[in-house]
Formats: sequence, C-alpha cells, structure tokens
Amino acid sequence: MRKISLKTKIVTIVLLVFFGVAPATSYFVIGYFKDRLQESIQNQQIILVSRTASELDFKISSAQRMLVSVALSIPEPVIRDPRAAERFLYERSFLRMYFDSGTFLLDPKGHLIAETAWKPSRIGRDYSFREYFQATISTGKPVISAPYVPRTLHHPVVMFTAPVFGAGGRLIAILAGSTDLYKENLLGDLSTSRIGSLGYFSLYDHEGVVIMHPVRERIFSPADKQAEHMSQRIARARTGANVQGELELRDGSRTLSTMKKLGSIDWVLAASYPVEEAYAPVQRLVRLSWWIMGCGGVFAALLMWMTMGHLISPLLSLTRQIRQLGASNGDLPMVLVDSNDEIRETAEAINGLLERLRIKEIEKETIQKDAMQTWHLASLGEVAAGVAHEINNPINGIINCAQILAAEPCLSEPERGVANRIIKEGERVAVIVRSLLSFARYEGRERVPAYVPDILSDTLELTKVQLKRDGVQLHVNLPPDLPALLVHPHQIEQVFLNLISNARYALDKKFPASGGGGKRLDIKGEKIIGDDGVFVRIEFRDNGIGIPRDVIGRVIDPFFTTKPAAEGTGLGLSISHGLISDHGGRLKVESVEGEFTRVMIDLPVMTWEDEYGQKGSDSRG
Repeated sequence: MRKISLKTKIVTIVLLVFFGVAPATSYFVIGYFKDRLQESIQNQQIILVSRTASELDFKISSAQRMLVSVALSIPEPVIRDPRAAERFLYERSFLRMYFDSGTFLLDPKGHLIAETAWKPSRIGRDYSFREYFQATISTGKPVISAPYVPRTLHHPVVMFTAPVFGAGGRLIAILAGSTDLYKENLLGDLSTSRIGSLGYFSLYDHEGVVIMHPVRERIFSPADKQAEHMSQRIARARTGANVQGELELRDGSRTLSTMKKLGSIDWVLAASYPVEEAYAPVQRLVRLSWWIMGCGGVFAALLMWMTMGHLISPLLSLTRQIRQLGASNGDLPMVLVDSNDEIRETAEAINGLLERLRIKEIEKETIQKDAMQTWHLASLGEVAAGVAHEINNPINGIINCAQILAAEPCLSEPERGVANRIIKEGERVAVIVRSLLSFARYEGRERVPAYVPDILSDTLELTKVQLKRDGVQLHVNLPPDLPALLVHPHQIEQVFLNLISNARYALDKKFPASGGGGKRLDIKGEKIIGDDGVFVRIEFRDNGIGIPRDVIGRVIDPFFTTKPAAEGTGLGLSISHGLISDHGGRLKVESVEGEFTRVMIDLPVMTWEDEYGQKGSDSRG
C-alpha cells in the first residue's frame, strides 16, 4: 500500500473542513452574532436612555430646587412693591441659566407683580386661568406645567412654579420660571443630541403631547401623529416599564424605540434609532464573511502546503532523538526541539520525565546513604545506652555512700559540706545519665502531650555544661502559659540538640577564643495564630558567623553542610526538618552572613480531639 505523508493528510483534511464545514458553521455563527448584536444594541439603548433620563431628572430637579430656594428668600415687603420685586428678580441672574423665557412673580389672585423683562403694561395682568397657577394655589406645592404657547411668545414653553409663604404659613405669592422649548436649555439640549448619525431623543408629557423633538414642527403635537399606537406605548412607559421594540413611523421608516418615564415628573423620554443604521454593521459583516471565505480558502490551501513542511520538521527531529535515547547507555541526554508549539511541549514533557528519572536515581542513592547513617545512629544509641547503664550504677553507689557519710554526727561542718557537695554533683551526673539513657532508648512510641519548657529543660541538661565551658551566654524566654503539643518528645529534643550544636559551632568560629565574650544564644517561644491553625513557635538565634546568602536555600538538603568534611555530615538540619514536618510543623532558617542565624520552628498545638484520644490527662491544665 502506498505511503501517504502526514503533510498530505493534514492539508487534505484542512481543506475539506474549510470548504465543507466552514461555510455552514459561518452561517450559524453569523446568525447567532446578528441576534446577539441586536440584543446588545437594545441593551445599550436602554442604558443610554436611563442615563439621559437621570441627567434630565437632575436638571429638572435642580431647576425646581433653585426656584424653591429663591421663593423662600423673598421678603414679604418685596411682594407689595413691584419695582422692588423686579430688582429682586434681576439680582438673581443665575435663574436665567434654567429659565431663559423669564421669571415672574404673581400674587395669590394670579395678577403679575413683576417679571425679569419688565413691561409696565403687563403688570397687573391676570394669569389665574393658567393651569400651573391653579395647581400651585390648590396644592401649595411646586408645579411643572404641561407645554403651552403664550400669547406674547408664540413658542411652546414649560412653566416651573414655587409658592411663596409669609408669616404664619400664608401663601402670599407665586414665583414662576419659564423655559422655551425652542431654545437650547435644560430641555432644549435634547433636540441636538444624537444617537449614532440619525438617531434622536424626544420627550412627551402625560397626555402624549410632544414636549421636545429635533423637528420643531412636531413639538406640541400629539404623539400618535408620529406612529400608530404611540400613545399606548407612552402609557405603558408611564407605569415604570422600559418599553422597547421596533416602531414603524408614519413615513414608512422603522426605528428601534426605547421609552422610559422620568423620576421627577410624569414625562416620558424616548430614544429612536433607525433600524437601517443600527443593523448596518451586521449586513457589512455578512458580506465581508462570504468574501473572506471565498478568497481565504484558496489562499489557505497554498499557504498550508508551503508551510506544512516547516511545521513537520520539529516532529521529525523529535522522533530521531527519541530513537537515539533508546540506544544510549548511561546518562540520558536532553531532547532539544526548535519549536514554540505543542511539539516543544511534548519535548519538555519528555525532558521532565528524564529529569524525574535522574532525580529518582539520586533519591535512591540518598535513601541508601540515609539508611546507613540511621544504622550508625542506632548503633551509637545502643552504645550510649550501655555507657549510661555502666555509669548509672557507680553514680548511685557514690550518692548512697555520700548520704551515709553526711548523716554521721561526728563530722565537722566543712566535712559535712564536702559530703553534701558530692551528693549534689552526683545527682546532677545522674540526671544527665538518665536523660542520655532516655534519649537513647527512644523507639518510636506514640505521641504524647508535652510542653516546650519541659523538652528544652531536658535538652539543656545534656548541653549546658558544654555551653558554659564555651562561654556562651544562654538566654531563655519561654512564657509559662505556652499550650501543650502532641509530639514525640525525644524527636523534638533531638531537633533542639542539633540546633544548639549548630549554634555552638557558629559561635566558636566567630569567637575562637575559648570563654571569650560576645557569644550569645537566645531561645524564646510564643503562641502564634495563622490561617492554617494555632502553633507554638520556638526560635533559636545566635550571633555567630551566619550562613552565606547563596547557600541558605540548601541547608536542609540531605548531605549538604557548610562545615568541613571531618566536622559535619549534612544530615542534622535535613533530619530535623523531616521530624518537624512529620509533626505537621514548619522549620524556617534566616541568616545574615557574619551577623546572625535564626531558626524558627512552628509546631501545632494539641487540640481537644488530640487530648480526648490520649490516655491520661494533662495535669498542667
């Protein structure tokens, strides 16, 4: 059977997929995209209308609050003097920012007292027939009128009113501000705002009358003249719902319409966006997609054929190197691939596997060395136990004889003092022997409740003579209320012995003169609370030679040591780290070369569940 290359297979499959599946897939993808785009446009329109409505509410509320604040500041004598009232209104020039058609002051009967454009012929004119005046008189509250056309302006306006109260809460006047809907002001700005190129905003009152529209001729006209059932959509929007959908206008064009009721007044804001403009990107995308698939298919076929050889070459190189690995003896070389794709990831995975094999070999050798070291330590423990037994018996005899001698009544005080000194020193030797014997007899018993001060005290019994002889100033600061731990006491004692031994070595190297000053070893403890539980931290800090920065990360590695070959094995900190980890704790080393070394041990405190599972009880509470 004729062999077909991987290059030919891949190119053939890609072309089949491209010319077979791609058009059908593109059709459904573009259709889905079109639906999502339409939904996105509608959602964005809702956001735009809501934001514009909020801004318009803010402007209307600000204008109304400003008018009310001015009404509250009008003195009652001003109401009785038209000229004083006119000066008062002119001095409040900031009102023109909102009320570009003027501000007016009316008495409780509707007669004009003063206005900003003072005309003597209009003072005293009766405006009581106006709806905004009647609503303000009846409610005693600020009012915003529906649009109307004044006799003197011939432009549609909206009137804002605020009642003016005198002594005793009596209504003595009405302050009014007029906004021209044909000018650019707090409402007229809507007429120049655009959505895209052809979209626009419009505003309707509660009766469906157009308040604001970019086409001036439509202002003050019924909404139903723009589109069928327009007033019904406005009525639904007044209930608080966001009314949205396609709307066919009287001229036959279609728009995406969104309506929202204002919060400050019973008006409805509408945004209209022509469908043709809104969906134009979708139509362009459809045409562009078909053009790309037609031209791109031909180009893809040529490009795929020319580049496939380059893409396959790293795979061929990887295959050759893997075959060479099978024929190699001894060390396994790394696989090298000049590629930045999945082939390189495959090569890295193979290299990772080779690296793990090398690590396994190193770990195997390390375990063998650890086993041999453990055997030596066990042998040393047996020897220590034997020596302790041999020393223990004569020491007991010496103590007994000294006690008998001290009890003799015929001894003088100096002789009795010597006998007591023999008893004291003998008992100290006995304590050291018992500690050594207890340490050597440890055989992996179950963990028991223990306290750090007790473990450290037993440890110092074995080392304090050496520390004193070397001139080390020992400072121990362990709070008496440290909580109990559930540990193997002798393992923790082994860790403490190792850390004290390392500290002595570092101090002797920095201060070589025996008994010289400056040697200091601080041991302190504290309870810490972290995210992973409650721990007791024991810190050993010496001011010795420290550890070089470039090797501090390796000090817990097996067989790594900064000591000469005859003085260290490199197992002390490694074993200590393993023992602390077995107890669920942490061991951390910090050091500055030439200044200090600090080793921190965090051991979890004993929980109620731990204590419940132990035999016996904790006498220390």
